[in-house]
Amino acid sequence: MSNSTQNTSLQLARLQHRKGALHEARLLSEEAMVEASARGLSQDWIESARLYFQCCHELEELSDAQSVIDQTLTLSRNTSDERLQGMAENLIGSWLLANGKMQESEDYINSAITKATQAGDLDTLVRALFTNAMTRAFEPAQFAQSLLQLNKLDTILAEMDNAEMQLTSRLLRTHIFTQTGKLEAANDLLWDCYEQAKLHGFHLLISRILAQMAHVNRELGNKEAYRIYAELALRGTDKTRLPRVYKFIRQMCPEDIVRNAPQFDFQIDEAARSVQERNKGLIDFRNQHILFDLALLFIKKAGTRYSKEDLIEIIWQQAYDPELHDNLIYVSIKRLRALLEPDMESPRYILRDRKGYYFNPQSSVHFRQSEEATL
Repeated sequence: MSNSTQNTSLQLARLQHRKGALHEARLLSEEAMVEASARGLSQDWIESARLYFQCCHELEELSDAQSVIDQTLTLSRNTSDERLQGMAENLIGSWLLANGKMQESEDYINSAITKATQAGDLDTLVRALFTNAMTRAFEPAQFAQSLLQLNKLDTILAEMDNAEMQLTSRLLRTHIFTQTGKLEAANDLLWDCYEQAKLHGFHLLISRILAQMAHVNRELGNKEAYRIYAELALRGTDKTRLPRVYKFIRQMCPEDIVRNAPQFDFQIDEAARSVQERNKGLIDFRNQHILFDLALLFIKKAGTRYSKEDLIEIIWQQAYDPELHDNLIYVSIKRLRALLEPDMESPRYILRDRKGYYFNPQSSVHFRQSEEATL
């Protein structure tokens, strides 16, 4: 499928994903799926579903994508359109790979390659070839096969305008170069990737590239360059918003490069009705009882979705009435975010999707005991 679409939510989801705003991209991709379904645009729906899955994968919340994958499987079985089948099978294969089901994934990906080739769908073909290469890139005995797939992929990409796949293909190649001792070649290619990522605004990839640059320089014995790139990679990555990227950086870089980092995102003293956020410092809730109760509701059950009806019943102990309560909830959430969030324009803690409001389960929280508070 071409990147061209009239689905505004899908266009915005792509932009937010590229920026690394995964929660926002996931919500927009949900809206894009609804819009695509209403207009009967199956290709747009699968593309939106693919973005939704990618966001869930990067957020390490794969189970949230199960329903979307089930719908994709149903679509693939109910259509005779080879292009749609190829798109759907590529998504299902990627999902299976993310869940560690290698053989099942390979079967779907190989089928997707065949159908995308027959349908002339180059976008799906390059994604499927990349997934095929990636499954072989972490077994030394299969490095040659992985490079063969990447060579096929690069031949096709040379005739396309797809900066994302060009970057991801090169990054996988740098991984193989690093593992096979071709460190200078890996370093040169990583620099090219870094420049391209900046040029095209792929902020989601920049921290990964910096972490790989750090790792290569460590292998080359360039300790100062290693330290600089490792610190830059971590500095540009919020572990609550980019947990999978953060974990990758920690694998590439040692623990000792983090200097005096706070251990928790939040430290909470219920008795004193106070909260300390790692960047904002002390937040005083003593005269804001409703907001503190709302904060505790979210934080104590991180990841649990609360609808408007739930919030009104639990916090205000009333029956939900849209005319009475919608503005109350909107204002209360806005005030709570103003207290908790370091950046109101890009919230990392109090989030929302189609199921309701919730607290980011990737956040780390420590509840202080009364004896701790007096120390």
